[in-house]
Amino acid sequence: MTGSDADLGRPPWELPETYREQVAAMPGSADWLPTLRDIAARYAERWGLSPDGPAMHGWISPAWPVVDSHQHKAVLKITPPVSWIDGEAAALEAWSKQDHRDGEPRMIIPAAVAPEDRVVLLPRLDPTRSLEDHPDVDEAVEIIGRILASIAGTPPVPGPGTLAAELDQIADGLADDGPVPADQLDRARRAIAELRDHLGTTRQTLLHNDLHFANVLHARPGDKPAWFGIDPFPLIGIGEWEAIPLLRNRWPAAAASGDPDRSLRRRVDQLCEITGYDAELVRRCAQIVAVSNLHWILPDRRDHLHASAYLIMAGW
Repeated sequence: MTGSDADLGRPPWELPETYREQVAAMPGSADWLPTLRDIAARYAERWGLSPDGPAMHGWISPAWPVVDSHQHKAVLKITPPVSWIDGEAAALEAWSKQDHRDGEPRMIIPAAVAPEDRVVLLPRLDPTRSLEDHPDVDEAVEIIGRILASIAGTPPVPGPGTLAAELDQIADGLADDGPVPADQLDRARRAIAELRDHLGTTRQTLLHNDLHFANVLHARPGDKPAWFGIDPFPLIGIGEWEAIPLLRNRWPAAAASGDPDRSLRRRVDQLCEITGYDAELVRRCAQIVAVSNLHWILPDRRDHLHASAYLIMAGW
């Protein structure tokens, strides 16, 4: 989450200029962007919240630091009505009902939700302590695996899209005259067909769909120590699809191993040991996504954050 000193003097539910600029090109933003401030003010009044600093934002959603009537620090977050994050509030509410023990890695637990307006009230975590900077990548993968295991099998909720629809979009975007080698393209197309067949015979569940290292934060100093998953892009599909974000992130650690292919495969094996995912199916899912993304990365964005990882996974 980011904000700026320039926002300190703005009205309490105002949006940062950096956020307005960032989302200006998103679908329908001219309609929904002006409504976010009023939605925040309305739910602050309904839930007895007071502002505790200027608004922050990530890539998509704004969030306001607040305190409740008991002076508990929290974050009021509103998700814009864009298709790829439909159902976040409903998903967080569903996962909050999972059994868990104190201190176990798990998804963040909302204090209040309003799915109809895409609003959640979340406990405040430590933004300076994520798994992106965790010194032990193996341990970081284990923590992510334990979070994914804790939400495995959650029934679908209203709102999210489906993996089947995403596969259709990916298949439509694969081009014979694109930058990806023909053998990798053929493998991706076969894998898509096999995965479609698999979806037709397998129970599908609610997925996080973006649980990478930076989307796992630790509790604040003074709170009970624990790691929490945040910021889902909910999707209805199969668990093996969940592995992709942790494979394409923290590339420097894989490269530093001297054998990045082996390093990424080790992450797959670690994750599957914890979650029970099928390792071969994970690799097929990763190969599909890698080939799809290389179509737009390779022509002119070879320095893209995930390019090197995708080049490895496209060969799986």
